[in-house]
Amino acid sequence: MNLHHLAVFNAIAETGSISAAAERLYISQPALSRELKDFEARLGVTLFERMPRGMRMTHAGEVLREYAARLFDISRTAEAAMREIADARMGHLSIGASNTNGTYVLPQRLATFRQANPGVRITMFVGNTEQISQGVADMRFALGFIEGPLHVSGLVAEQFQKDELVPVVAADHELLEKKRLLAADLNDRPLLMREQGSGTRELIAEMLDANDVQQGNVMEFGNTEALKQAAMHGGGIAWLPRISIAKELDEGTLQVLPIKRLMIQRPLSVIRRASAHVGPTSEAFLKTLRASLDTQ
Repeated sequence: MNLHHLAVFNAIAETGSISAAAERLYISQPALSRELKDFEARLGVTLFERMPRGMRMTHAGEVLREYAARLFDISRTAEAAMREIADARMGHLSIGASNTNGTYVLPQRLATFRQANPGVRITMFVGNTEQISQGVADMRFALGFIEGPLHVSGLVAEQFQKDELVPVVAADHELLEKKRLLAADLNDRPLLMREQGSGTRELIAEMLDANDVQQGNVMEFGNTEALKQAAMHGGGIAWLPRISIAKELDEGTLQVLPIKRLMIQRPLSVIRRASAHVGPTSEAFLKTLRASLDTQ
């Protein structure tokens, strides 16, 4: 049984004649008669009685018509759903985001997107750059949002915003008492870092090496908020995204070490598989993201 045979059956049932059904379906009467005969033979039942004036459904035909009505209703519903997905009003937006993106950049934009597209199901996994890049490559995420360099082959990256990592300490840290701070003043000082695999940590390590700063004892944390709390309580020097510490700087609970060469400009990028087509739901979210950045 297929939808074509059901369409033939349904047209005859609704019009009551072979000729009217053939006209509706834009096929010849002999061809439609053959289609009906083949369909009845496949089902092993007679669906219509041939009357002098038209066709009358048998009991089997009446039963089939009930099922056919349900199937055509499902078909129409499915077509409508596909149109809605194409319009990005429904569907699934699956993204992976590094810590800065997932905590400070994307939540507001996702909320705006959801208000405009309430039928879209949204899931976001937050991890480090390595995890997000691999997740996009493995097709677990349609889009990834990372900070720092991309090292996974088969992916393409597009920068959508710049970010600055700044060295910060607690308000009572002894380094703040120095009149003039140099990079060498950080030698062997306790540091607060993200875990291995973090794009942020990679950038900081490269910057410290470039400035001949000897790393002291490193305490590792899995997210930016934990780093922030440790820095505020005197745990050491942390490099934090400026976007994440606006409140703490205003309140004076964190202070930036004014060493320009130790501040890091880095890209925030969206990544995807090079061979993959960006679906309408993902494209609609990227449009929302770009629009929000244009108004900043």
